[in-house]
Amino acid sequence: MRTPFQHFALRLFKFTWLFLFVLPGNASDKISLDQYLTKIDIADTFNKRKKGLMFKKSIPGDYGMFFIWNSSKIQCMWMKNTFVPLSVAYIDSQGKIIDIYDMVPLSKASICSSKPLPYALEVNKDWFNDNNINIGDTIDLKNILKK
Repeated sequence: MRTPFQHFALRLFKFTWLFLFVLPGNASDKISLDQYLTKIDIADTFNKRKKGLMFKKSIPGDYGMFFIWNSSKIQCMWMKNTFVPLSVAYIDSQGKIIDIYDMVPLSKASICSSKPLPYALEVNKDWFNDNNINIGDTIDLKNILKK
């Protein structure tokens, strides 16, 4: 049997573990893209997603295109007819960024998400790095999904 001190020490260790490692990961604020991007186009139909940012010669630094699919599945993007160097973040249904990839202009190579998900955000290349937005961060989807 445990002594009262051993029981107390074990419970203290468990609570310390909880506060140091579990709670901080869940307590982070969601990122509002409106703070970073003044213009966000929504690609929520087949034709809008198919065209994406094709044929654009440039996009402003505070511009993004948010892609919405009807279901969660492995999503893939390519850069056919896209002249602007882009970065894409694949985002799950909770708003968590799962993957971030840099994409090469005019490439026909598919860049796919690592797991099934319903959203992606395309921005200028290095935009995520420049704004300290990383894999594991969570995007506030409420305002985007209202548009």
